[in-house]
Amino acid sequence: MIANVLQVILAVFIFTGGIIKLLRVPFQVEHWQHYQYPLWFMSVTGFLELIGGIMLIAGIRNRRLAIGAGALLVILLLGAIHAHIFRANQPVATTIPALVCLILSIMVIIRNLKKV
Repeated sequence: MIANVLQVILAVFIFTGGIIKLLRVPFQVEHWQHYQYPLWFMSVTGFLELIGGIMLIAGIRNRRLAIGAGALLVILLLGAIHAHIFRANQPVATTIPALVCLILSIMVIIRNLKKV
């Protein structure tokens, strides 16, 4: 039960991040410029986050979708951590939200691999 709640919280957080990127909310565009990636890549990332969030929700009933969502998010979140630290030269503390989501994504994968 608690694992499902954490999966839903992760899904909402990731889905919201995807919406913010797709809508090109000004603060996100400013962040993206610090990362020195093109804006079209922000849209691609936002779309992938939307897909990941949807897959996490669907993954409550379908463990393979949960594993796939977890894998997708691990890749995206490692990219986010890299962007914060190496591309924008931000302090490691700025990666805390991405690190928490990364840990939750790994937990989703492990939990669902045990039950497949």
